[in-house]
Amino acid sequence: MPEVDQKWRDLAEARCNAVNARLTPARWSVYTELVSLGTPLSAYDLISLQEKRLGRKIAPLTIYRHLDFLINVGLVHKIESTHTYVACFHPEHEFESQYLLCSACGRVDELESSAIDSALKDMAQQRGFHLTKSVVELSGFCEDCSSVDSQPNQ
Repeated sequence: MPEVDQKWRDLAEARCNAVNARLTPARWSVYTELVSLGTPLSAYDLISLQEKRLGRKIAPLTIYRHLDFLINVGLVHKIESTHTYVACFHPEHEFESQYLLCSACGRVDELESSAIDSALKDMAQQRGFHLTKSVVELSGFCEDCSSVDSQPNQ
């Protein structure tokens, strides 16, 4: 299993305890893959990493169940536009996140803006819309990839 700082274990256990859920070794293993790599991974990327690490086959349903659990307790986010998963780097905060997605390198930056979250909820409510989930993903180029040479023809 990849090594991660104790703070990640403490945050993960605190989130699970807050919702009276159990952080099993298998769930922890999937979470540490995402934390240690720090980049979005597909479920099949996670399956491959786990199979190599454990030396046995893993059913896709198993990984999807672990990911669903980790999403539900607020430890992992699904990047809807790419069907990938990324560790939540601020699991102690209770609001929807927004993401900056680099189209060149795949980097994902999680933004924390309660103002954006609140504004979206207010706009939905003003229109009589019952908001159940908010997904804000902004595509572009990160600082490292923003040079003209690394951008595709526009």
